[in-house]
Order: sequence, then structure tokens, then C-alpha cells
Amino acid sequence: MGFANTITLLRRHKGAVWVALLANLGSMLFGFDTGIAGAVTSTESFKASFGLTHDALKTVYVQSNVVAVLNAGAFFGALVPSFLGRRLGRPHTLALASLFLLLGGILQVAANAPSLSMLYGGRVISGFGVGIVSVLVPVYVAECSPKELRGLLMGLFEMFLVSGGVLSYWMTYGCSVHLAPTSRQWRIPLAIQVVLAGLILVASLVVGIESPRWLAKNGKWEAAENNLARLRGLKTEHPDLQHELAEIRAQIEEEIASTNGRTVSEFLQKSNWRRLAWGIAVPFWSIWCAHNAILYYGPSVFKQIGYTSQNAALLASGVITVVKFVCTALFLLGGVQVFGRKTLMATGAFFMSVFLFTLGALIKSYPPTAETAGTSAGNGMMAVIYLFIVAYSFSWGPLAWIYTGEMYPNRFRDYGMAMSTMIVWAMNYIVSKVSPIAIVTIGWKTWMIFGTTNACACIFALFLPETKGKSLEETDVLFGVVAESVRREDIETKLEQEIKAEGKSPSVRLTDNGTSSN
Repeated sequence: MGFANTITLLRRHKGAVWVALLANLGSMLFGFDTGIAGAVTSTESFKASFGLTHDALKTVYVQSNVVAVLNAGAFFGALVPSFLGRRLGRPHTLALASLFLLLGGILQVAANAPSLSMLYGGRVISGFGVGIVSVLVPVYVAECSPKELRGLLMGLFEMFLVSGGVLSYWMTYGCSVHLAPTSRQWRIPLAIQVVLAGLILVASLVVGIESPRWLAKNGKWEAAENNLARLRGLKTEHPDLQHELAEIRAQIEEEIASTNGRTVSEFLQKSNWRRLAWGIAVPFWSIWCAHNAILYYGPSVFKQIGYTSQNAALLASGVITVVKFVCTALFLLGGVQVFGRKTLMATGAFFMSVFLFTLGALIKSYPPTAETAGTSAGNGMMAVIYLFIVAYSFSWGPLAWIYTGEMYPNRFRDYGMAMSTMIVWAMNYIVSKVSPIAIVTIGWKTWMIFGTTNACACIFALFLPETKGKSLEETDVLFGVVAESVRREDIETKLEQEIKAEGKSPSVRLTDNGTSSN
């Protein structure tokens, strides 16, 4: 797809672009909350406030706890959209998430050192809000996006998430450099999440466009048609819009007919079990690639390779977030619109594996010391970490969220995405607890283990069904839920019924590739 064509589509579908931009403010706070813990807990002022200055092992345990409790809260928050979301709708559920994020942020800022209880409690509550966001936003954007732009608009989730990480590290670095080593050094960065939560609350009230697929699933077909017209920039009688609406109706009615209207029964269909297996495996491998181990504990990782001063480690970690931001932007401008999902994920995992094996070998061959920073060995270690981030940002970083957000059918998309995201947070919890302890205790072997998991992810990605260029409803055909001929016949039937109901002449038919024509 050419750049000029992409710009034309963005202008035409400005309603969907508006939804994606506002909804993804939630992913910005998601990125900020996951990045801020590793940055803040590495500062000497934080360690002094909570009595961690003289015990390295106790410090890594507290660091892992501060990160892990957010993941625990997010695990349970991921359940909310599949239950309340079916009644509240997408924008209202986003508003609910912002309230948890707001409360959690306030508790963290007000933590009464040296007690960690308010900090842990605030992280759990914020995590609950993050869990809601992590399920809701990819689904909401996927349901509102046209298939030609879905990868790009869903990729904004990762872009905003990365932006939150950039803000968290550089805010902490700025406070570390320019403020005295008091509690203000870590309270001010934590306070930014309160501001972001307020922006998300405003955005949820401003966005104003409910997902047409959510409306259709709840039987509100007239509202679904009107909202779809707003998102597509078309009149309700336009053939393309009528075809997409007929496709949505056909999928929903097929699902109801095959399970007697019982949503949970749809999980029991063999083809959907297969789809759920892919939806669990993709987030599993995306977490075990080691990206979060580096992101959460960047300062600790750079201290391991010789950058022992607080500000040097924070600066090196902050550069990671800038590299991620630039690479994710390039991915959205080119990669996601050009290359297939499985190709990018397999290629990315291969290079991530190579880079982590190289990092482990360098640390083994040249054991880092305080003098390692700036040497050829130290620069080599830093370089492979940055190259790893480049590979991740062009593959599993954005694509894990895109793939799981677009693969589930309409009627149990909330449940399926909840399952996928709960795997994310469960694995995140384990990785965030194990990684800092492994870095301290087994050193270079940590990266050999993660290199192996990436090699496994590369092989796994080669077998993924390709979803690029498919509408959300066409994924049923891709995963074998329904035959293509049956789906085409159902769509044509719905179009003819609509034509007869409105007394129009037959003006819409399907071409051989399944699109509509006049």
C-alpha cells in the first residue's frame, strides 16, 4: 500500500483515527506505569527512603515486588471488559479504568516511607486499571478500524505505550539530575501518572463513538449502522458500508445458530479452541522474549555491564525508550502496512535470539567491572541491547497486541482477548519477579535462557495463520470456523434482505474476492 493511498484512507476514515488516538491515551499510561517502577526504584533517594541502601539482594526483591504487584492487579483487571464491558460499552469502560488509575497513582505518590504498604496498594490498584486498558483498547480500536488501516491504527497502541515509557524514564532522569536526593526525586515522576489518568478520563468522555460491532452484538443495529458511517466517512446507503454491515450480521447470526445463542459454547467449537490456542501462545512468547526484563530493570541491566553510576544507568535506559519510539514510528510508517504478521514476528524473534546469545557470550567472556563502561566490550554489550530493542520494536512489540486484538470473532472477542491478556500479565508477573534475581545470581546465563526462548518463538511464528488484510469477520474463514462459500452466501442473503426491506433495486453484489461492487 502506497504512502499516498494510506494518507487518503486516513482522511476518509478520520472517525476511526480519532477513536484510535483518544483511546490509546490509556496505553500511554500503561507504558508509563510499567516503565516507571524500574526507573524510580533504581534511584538512591528511593533506596534511602525505604531503607534499601546497604542490601543489594533486598533491593532487587523490593524492585521485583514493586513491578510484580502491578502485574498481579492487571491480571484481574483484564477480566473486567469481558463482563462489565458487555454492558457498559467501550468508552464507559475506559472511564472506569481511568478511575482506578487515578486512585492508584494518588496512593503511590502519597506513600508513607519507609513503609511500602501504600506503594504496593497503589500499584495493585493502578495495575487493575492497566489490565482493563490492555484488553479494552486493542479491541475497541480493532472494532472501529477498516481492514486496510487496522494494523496501522492498532499499532498506535504500542506507539503510545512506548511514549509512556519514554516519559517515565526521562522524567526520572531529569529529577535525578536536577533535584536534591530527597523523596521529591521519586514522588514527582510517580505523580505524572495522576495527570495522565485525568486525561484518559476526559478522553473517554470526549471520544463519543461507540464500537459499531459492540452495538451490533447487543442488537442495536440502527446505531451500529450510524456509527459505522461516522467511522468510515460514508453515507449509510453506501454499498461498501452495507457490505461491511452485512458481513457483521452474517458472522453474528452464524455464531448464534451454531451454539444456540450461548456465547460460552462458542469456545467449545474445535476451530475456536484452535484460535484460542494461538491467542494464548502469542502473548506467552512475546513476554518471554526478555524485552520486559530489560525495560523494567534497564538500570540494573546496564549496571551489570559496567555502567554503575545511577545517572549513567538511567541515561542508558532512557536511550532504550528513544530507540523504541523511533523504531515503532518507522514500523507504523512502513512495516505494518507492507509485511505480513508472521514474517515480521519470525524474523524479529530470530534476530532477538542472536543478540541475546551474543550479550550472554560477551558478559561471560569479558566479566564487567566498574571500568568496563566505555571499553570495546562495554560498548559491544550496550550495542547488542539496543539492536535487540530494534528487532523487538519491528516485530513482537506492536504485533503481539495487533494479532490478538484482530483474531477473535465478534461475540466472544471480549472473552478471548481477556484470556490472551491474562497470559500477558501472568507471564509478566513471573518474568518481573525472576529477572532481577537472575541478573544478580546467574549473570550471563540469564541472557542465554532468553536467547533460547526467542529461538523457540521464531519456530512458533512460522506456523501462525496470516491475518494481514483480513476483515475481523474474514478471520472466521481463516481459522476454519466457517467455509468461505457459506460466508459469501450468508452475506449475499443479508444484503438481499436489506434491499427488499428498503424497497431498493439490487445494487450491491460480492466480487470474487469477497468485496462489494455496484
